[in-house]
Amino acid sequence: MTIEEIYAAVQRLTPAQRRKLMRRFAVTGLLSAADLHTDQRRLLIAPALGMSQADSPSPSPFAETGRRPAAADGDDYRSPVSGRVVRGAPGSETRAADPHAMSPLPGQAPDKPIEVIFDGGSRGNPGQGYGSYALRWPGQAERIVQLKFGHHVTNNEAEYDTLIAALEAILARLQDAGADPATAQVTMRGDSLLVISQVNGEWQCKEPRLQKRLTRTRELLRRFRLWSLIHQPREKSVAVLGH
Repeated sequence: MTIEEIYAAVQRLTPAQRRKLMRRFAVTGLLSAADLHTDQRRLLIAPALGMSQADSPSPSPFAETGRRPAAADGDDYRSPVSGRVVRGAPGSETRAADPHAMSPLPGQAPDKPIEVIFDGGSRGNPGQGYGSYALRWPGQAERIVQLKFGHHVTNNEAEYDTLIAALEAILARLQDAGADPATAQVTMRGDSLLVISQVNGEWQCKEPRLQKRLTRTRELLRRFRLWSLIHQPREKSVAVLGH
């Protein structure tokens, strides 16, 4: 059986059948416990089918190194993540997948928008930075990623860095799946009026430390086909992220 035949067979499955199949793979150990699974990795089932390694798709080198694609305009800013914890691992998801949404096949971006809810802050201002974001990938269960940013981080810097980390993760996941980000849509929601107003071009940004984060955020957003950044009340963010 070729990879193309496997993909065609999976495409014919109903959402319920596909989730059941993924659970079976998880039980057999064919799914990685990496922070963000890609559809390409989820379909690495060649060993179970007796196929040779040459027949199976190769994972992206970014999956192993943790590197991100270089910025198109030469901007090399990266959010200063010093730690990461993922909640909502397979088997303990906080939000079930939409039963009417199908996971995209490798090489394809989701038809529906990829959703992100983000929030960041610091214990002291500046102080110990932290953040978290919920990633809602169409057809898959919600994942919540918690981040640490080290010391001397302000609340606004943590908000930006959390959003940047979420966008970098989405782009890396699309690349791992062989999908063109220029065909993807992303919808982001947060309670930081400053970050959202600056990114949307409604407020000016004069603080240099925030300006470089704003530049990086806009550079990442330009890679998507469509994007929207929406302000929401803090209680809605807390209900999802817990802070």
